[in-house]
Amino acid sequence: MDDEFASAVTEFQAKMAQVTQVQEECAQLVATGWAQRRRVRVTVNADGIAIDIKFGAGVKDLTYDEIAAAVTEASQDAVREVAQRATEVVAPISIDQGEAPNLAGMLGAIASLREHLR
Repeated sequence: MDDEFASAVTEFQAKMAQVTQVQEECAQLVATGWAQRRRVRVTVNADGIAIDIKFGAGVKDLTYDEIAAAVTEASQDAVREVAQRATEVVAPISIDQGEAPNLAGMLGAIASLREHLR
């Protein structure tokens, strides 16, 4: 039982280290969206917050409503892209039911270890 418990703890620690690494990678994600034939560019961070908005040549030919719509469109494109990248980064740590730790077995191993240590 002790080996089973030690193995479960080691597996848990490895999974947590992987989760921490994925969280750090996700926090660094940024994406850029474009609109109005690349006259409006919006870059968002991992939280979907606009961190940079740029207007290119020809933006002066757009109305205020067109500029506002272009900023919205470019922001939405960037948010979709950052979400897709986050999904790709997180995919390796997804746990399917076949891989999920056997909680009853772990609790039994803990109880056995507790009795052994008494």
